[in-house]
Amino acid sequence: MRMLLVALVVVATALAAPPAGACTTFLLKHGQEVIVGKSYDYTIGQALLVFNKRGVVKQALGAESGATPARWTSKYASLTFNQFGREIPNGGMNEAGLVVEVMSLAASVTPPTDARPTVNELQFIQWLLDQFGTVGEVVAHAQDVRVHRVYMGVHYLACDAGGACAAIEHVNGRVVVTSGRALKVPVLTNTTYAESIEFLTRHRGLGGDEALPAGTDSLSRFARAAAHATRGRASSVPAAAFAVLDDVRMPDYTKWNIVYMPKQQRIYWRTAAQGAVKSVDLKKFATACGTPVLVLDIDSSAPGDATGRFEEYTPAANEALVRSSYEDMVSKLPPGAVERVVRYPESLPCATSTAHPLK
Repeated sequence: MRMLLVALVVVATALAAPPAGACTTFLLKHGQEVIVGKSYDYTIGQALLVFNKRGVVKQALGAESGATPARWTSKYASLTFNQFGREIPNGGMNEAGLVVEVMSLAASVTPPTDARPTVNELQFIQWLLDQFGTVGEVVAHAQDVRVHRVYMGVHYLACDAGGACAAIEHVNGRVVVTSGRALKVPVLTNTTYAESIEFLTRHRGLGGDEALPAGTDSLSRFARAAAHATRGRASSVPAAAFAVLDDVRMPDYTKWNIVYMPKQQRIYWRTAAQGAVKSVDLKKFATACGTPVLVLDIDSSAPGDATGRFEEYTPAANEALVRSSYEDMVSKLPPGAVERVVRYPESLPCATSTAHPLK
């Protein structure tokens, strides 16, 4: 049992690797609609879009030795972008319109071991999407679990269909949640929110006299995205969000651009490999546990509405994704560890099932 736990932690370490040093997330408004944009900047771009179901009993993957893994049942269905395996998302939106996105944060220091149940830094996104419909709920429950860092420091921006947002960070071993009036602009890059706001106020139109910076570093991207977010209403949907994403792109590293429309329950995206814009309508999917989980290659080539092109999930699809995303790490993993993680989604029963997870 101890060896299995070690194996899971090692694999979770491999899977939980978010992009280093980049990524930008922001919120814009267009009439009554809110728009959340995300630039995913990394060295690889393969991923699956996964439609996750309600009523699934879950236990966190790869809790650290001696910790209690978080356990929960999904209340909401969601559409997530998964590069490191099903149930370990890089971001997504649920049927209530809650969007949760992750950015790397080198300064992040997660809390020390305590009595709370534990979840790793990427599965925390699924934990939030599964259970909460508003930012208010996220703020109220963000500290119910302890995020265990297994690879890299990160922080999160959560936004809901009403336009509320919150930044969730781990600073000096404590959870820092910035929301409401304290969240002066709904933007997050790769420095702490407090440091980013201090930098922002130096610039013209945002409290200071300096011109907006043109660089691709975290603070420069934050300042430019914040300027867009504070200029009033976006002129069009989703073109306005893609224009901001063009402004903050990282040459050679931007792999995905995602635009979430929470009230419409629609998501648009494009990739470096396939530049045509695709979209998906979450309202068209069956949400009940027991109905087939559906997936789509993020680099699907056909433009336009991709809702009807999703296919039924198979463990083989998960295995292919996992092996390609950390190909160079396979030789360092314990025997059988990859296979156990590939099978992980099949260990999560419906709430009405008499089966027990992880057996």
